[in-house]
Amino acid sequence: MTGTAMVLALALAGAVLAGSAGYRHLRHHYVVVAVDGTSMHPTYEPGDRVLVRRGGRAPARGDVVVVRKPDVKHGWPTTAPAQRSGLPLGRRWLIKRVAATGGEPWPDGIDPAPWDRGEGRVPAGHIVLLSDNPRGVDSRRWGPCPDHQVLGRVTRRMP
Repeated sequence: MTGTAMVLALALAGAVLAGSAGYRHLRHHYVVVAVDGTSMHPTYEPGDRVLVRRGGRAPARGDVVVVRKPDVKHGWPTTAPAQRSGLPLGRRWLIKRVAATGGEPWPDGIDPAPWDRGEGRVPAGHIVLLSDNPRGVDSRRWGPCPDHQVLGRVTRRMP
């Protein structure tokens, strides 16, 4: 193998390794989630796909987030789920808009009585989630969502 061929082979091998590392980085930090249901209508429709950024900064008021679906009977779990790689299949995720974060006053339309600790504010480590569609099910039913249930923030709609 000539010197030029060796340089080209090494450059190609380096590009493949760099591309592989970049792909792993993207898969670790981003995931695509399909919208199922009308609770976020008119912002998102069933079948829309959104890009979700895992980790990063904490959700803020106005952000759209993907969270683990609470248990229908018991609401939000109090402990963090076991960490697994990838995204479990099935309807285990909800897409909602953050209406308030820990330490902020309860938003209008939420009866805080069952969850308020006498402070008149959302408990630390929790966020209040609302559907864009008034008929959607959200924190008005399940209460504030623990931060550890958040998969990530929606960054954009996918084409």
